[in-house]
Amino acid sequence: MKLSMEIYALQQRFGDKRAAELIAAAGFDCIDYSYYWQAEDSPVLGDGYLAYAKDLRAHLDAVGIACNQAHAPFVVKYGDAFDESNPRFLQTVRAIEAASVLGADCIVVHSIGIPEEEKGVELADYNDIYFKSLEPYCKKYGIRIAVENLFSRDKKRRCFKGRFGTPAELCGFLRRLNSPWFVACIDVGHAALVGCEPEDFIAGMERGMLKSLHIQDNDYLGDCHVLPYMGQLNWQGITAALKDIAYDGELTFEIFKFLGRIPDGLVPDALRFAVAVGRDLIARIEQ
Repeated sequence: MKLSMEIYALQQRFGDKRAAELIAAAGFDCIDYSYYWQAEDSPVLGDGYLAYAKDLRAHLDAVGIACNQAHAPFVVKYGDAFDESNPRFLQTVRAIEAASVLGADCIVVHSIGIPEEEKGVELADYNDIYFKSLEPYCKKYGIRIAVENLFSRDKKRRCFKGRFGTPAELCGFLRRLNSPWFVACIDVGHAALVGCEPEDFIAGMERGMLKSLHIQDNDYLGDCHVLPYMGQLNWQGITAALKDIAYDGELTFEIFKFLGRIPDGLVPDALRFAVAVGRDLIARIEQ
């Protein structure tokens, strides 16, 4: 099993190329390239997005690291048009194409939340239309979309609500899409926040649906995105569940809040320690 690092925390500080060099030097096998939280004037998804992607792919090849997956910008809003006349939809389309150039097998695309005041609109109904509008681009560029378990904060009730927040909901939505171009991504931290133990979420997935992971730790109270063993999740249970379902994707760390606290000069050491933790988790899955 390969070990991957989501690049966001490093690309914001060091730029894409240096971030890739740091991740490769630490011993990771792959990167998860982030297209979210890009500045409006960023070249990554601007008019020169394709040339940017090709140049970055050449750099990844040169430093000896692959791109296993990517993360689309979560900019498309409820009520938006699902076509390229909408600049936010166009950003998502460009991310899909650019990720395919980087070599990603799949790209995580967030579902669209339904405002509470929109009575009678079902989450699965609305997102069925959204995701199917993206399927032609998957076919065109040869890249799958991963649907992630998400959450929202209920400020009134001071709790978290799930969006495709149970294995039954996520599997049911993928069955509804009924296409090889859509797979599941589990963020283990998101599962914990909405009341489903990550190991139970994994165990509840139908065989063959889970192809992508976001691995992070938390304290069940916030979306902490720290390194495993720094929070309260049950890593013995999580790795056992991944083994039991014969998970065959990569182990992808999404630990940007952990790395965000590390001074620049200590980042290489922090990444090497993260690799050691990742290899330990993989050994537990593969033993």
